[in-house]
Amino acid sequence: MRRRRVWIIAAILVAVTALVGAFLGGPSPPRKITLATGQRGGMYDTFGGLYATRLGRVGLRIDVVQSSGSLDNLQRLLRGEVDVAFAQSGTSSLVADPDSRLRGLAALYLEPLWVFYREGLAVRSLSDLAGRRISIGLPASGTEAVAAMLLREHGIDPAQPTIVRLANPAADEQLERGTLQAAFFVTSYRDVLVTDLLARPNIRLLSFHRETAYTRKFPALTPVKIPEGLLDLRRNLPAAEATLLAPSALLACRADLHPRVVEQILKVAQAIHSSGSLIDPPLRFPSRDGVDLPLHEAAAIYLTQGESFVSRTLPYGLLRWTPLLRVLLVSLILWIPAVRFLPEVLGWRVNRRFSRLYSGLRHAERRLEAAHDADELRARLADLDRLALEARPLCNRLPAGRQHDVYNWRVHVAFVRSQAAARLAALENEASQRRT
Repeated sequence: MRRRRVWIIAAILVAVTALVGAFLGGPSPPRKITLATGQRGGMYDTFGGLYATRLGRVGLRIDVVQSSGSLDNLQRLLRGEVDVAFAQSGTSSLVADPDSRLRGLAALYLEPLWVFYREGLAVRSLSDLAGRRISIGLPASGTEAVAAMLLREHGIDPAQPTIVRLANPAADEQLERGTLQAAFFVTSYRDVLVTDLLARPNIRLLSFHRETAYTRKFPALTPVKIPEGLLDLRRNLPAAEATLLAPSALLACRADLHPRVVEQILKVAQAIHSSGSLIDPPLRFPSRDGVDLPLHEAAAIYLTQGESFVSRTLPYGLLRWTPLLRVLLVSLILWIPAVRFLPEVLGWRVNRRFSRLYSGLRHAERRLEAAHDADELRARLADLDRLALEARPLCNRLPAGRQHDVYNWRVHVAFVRSQAAARLAALENEASQRRT
């Protein structure tokens, strides 16, 4: 019974410690997150599907939400509508974040700015697009942000009526019909839209000269040379070498995104992007270079030190339980030994009490032996009875396993008292004989 009680106490202590630790230790990694991508059919949307598939295999479900683009995604993050989002370098400064909640995870790849214009226009610079009807992407998109920035630099007001904001398919269609003279697109070279436009004989691609000046003025842009025929050797696309300006595509989140989720996302990013591409060198991405948001703490650790031991050895399904398992392990280490030695501690306290009682019994016995007459002996017997009475609460509290100590105590007290009582009887008899 005693051992069973001890283990019940241990179980209760472990459970209480685990509950308190789980409450104070923060939430477990989630089963599901929401990812904001971009326009339907665009590269953000395409990559979003790849991320959702790969993360779903490890037990992290992804709800993909399409959007207008980078600025829209950052605003959705701030409103708490999504957990992770694709974004474009150089656009975070255009979103008000007074509490500094936005964080970057990694730059993923370069996504060039493609400026296509109708054949027959004399366009050598963005300045030549003044007065033309051009599309600069959807409102709140990364394309709109970088296009507006560059147009202002060339003295063109992006708010004028000839500057329209169309989705990529609509801009492509109007450019083909001739109702648009030029269109801006920020997207990967893998986008089918790019190769389709390059293949059309009536559409031309603007090559940026003075790329050094552009990148000095706009650090978020990287010059990218597209050699002749790089995208399609058979069709020789592009037909001539072109220099483009490219922001980085990156992943953004809020500061409260769980570190285990960050690691899973970056593992997938590494699997998808580390091999490089026609314009990205191998092993360049994912990278902290090009991220113009404060880096998430877990992302900084991952990108500099690699994956954590826990994430490397445990599947995500178990990672969700690691905080609770860690608390349980700590509580077991703390409480099981404590409860195991609790009976020894209690036993030591009982032994100490009995040691004091026996010291008092020995003292009482010596005083009984030193008594010279019957009156003194009776007084000493009263002291002995008081000592036995003081020991009664302790004897009543002791468990069945220690009752042998109680009975030993009572036997010894009775033995001392019987000797003193016999001596008292002898003294009283002797005094009675003297009186007679």
